[in-house]
Amino acid sequence: MKLPIINFDCKHFAGYKPCKPNKELGVFCGACEFYEKDESIKEEFPEIPEASMVLCEGEKKIVIIKLDAVGDVLRTTSILPTLREKFPDSNIIWITKERSFEVLKDNSLIDEIYFDSDELENIYNDEFDIAINLDSGPESCAIMGRINANDRFGYSVANGKPYPVNELANEWYLMGVDDNAKKANNKTYHLIIHEICGLEYSGTRPMLEMPSDKIARSEELMNKFGLDKYDELILVNLGGGNRWQYKKWTKQGYIDLVNRLSEHEQRAVGIIAGNEDKDFYEEISDEIIERNNVIYFGCDNSLEDFICIIYLAGKVFTSDSLGFHIAAALGIYTAVIVGPTSHTELDVFGNGEIIFSSKVECLCCYLNRCPKTVTCMNTVDAEVIIKYLE
Repeated sequence: MKLPIINFDCKHFAGYKPCKPNKELGVFCGACEFYEKDESIKEEFPEIPEASMVLCEGEKKIVIIKLDAVGDVLRTTSILPTLREKFPDSNIIWITKERSFEVLKDNSLIDEIYFDSDELENIYNDEFDIAINLDSGPESCAIMGRINANDRFGYSVANGKPYPVNELANEWYLMGVDDNAKKANNKTYHLIIHEICGLEYSGTRPMLEMPSDKIARSEELMNKFGLDKYDELILVNLGGGNRWQYKKWTKQGYIDLVNRLSEHEQRAVGIIAGNEDKDFYEEISDEIIERNNVIYFGCDNSLEDFICIIYLAGKVFTSDSLGFHIAAALGIYTAVIVGPTSHTELDVFGNGEIIFSSKVECLCCYLNRCPKTVTCMNTVDAEVIIKYLE
């Protein structure tokens, strides 16, 4: 697609997130009265070229840059089977942040992993057949800008700002800087990243392999929590982080759901969260009915243990969070509740349900804080959720 009018040289325009006028007023460059020229930019932004598709299949040297949150890194692995099929016997290098190592280190389709904190001169001095950067963030674009590659896909940098490498990257770029475009999207993330790379998407899901040591650790955790005496484990992930106020469901909703699910004595109902949601976890734990089959997994688990606990579950209920991406990658039935983020980008790959309110029109708002009384989360109660988990 061609981009609409964008004032790349505006002081407000960052190139990787919506500007303040867009976020607060919904205006975008073509009809915006808040344009202020950034006088530090002296050069014209280059024309974004059409993509030159990689037509030759076979062995390639490929580098992928993905530095975002761990869940974002994990969901991007859905592109690996497609790359391996199109370019068999290729060497694939992945550059990421150290925090994402756990979700990549066992992936049999990745040959080498580097961190953005590493000395990357050997990467910059090398020459690749294909370079892929799917983040429009400044850090990843700066790395992409220093990589030599015959074919490049995604985002690099121009005049100090993130910028599409070619027109295939335009649509996702626009969604990153204009909330209106983001809300109008109806494609899954997995389809989008394939399109950015000029690849056909065949429905591949993210990859999270469970080697023998992880399976052994899962068995240890099963014994520790006495899960073997129950017919199934339904895991309720309370986590959602603090970036978006209503990414998590309501406190009362979680309490009611756990109490209802745990009425069945032969079913274990587990609750878990990340450390950033410790207070939320403790508040909910204090109000859950005391039953032996309610399992408190806590909120200080290592990422490895978090993965292994999800692996033990027959079903998972979660927000749009790392827990969702892990469950989907492991092929576990997942019911995911979505509010301020994009529900159309998510995929449960035929094994679960994507749940969102039908009573509000402001879904996918990407607002950090919500001023409304009637919200995307408090209009969904336990009666709605439980039918997807029973």
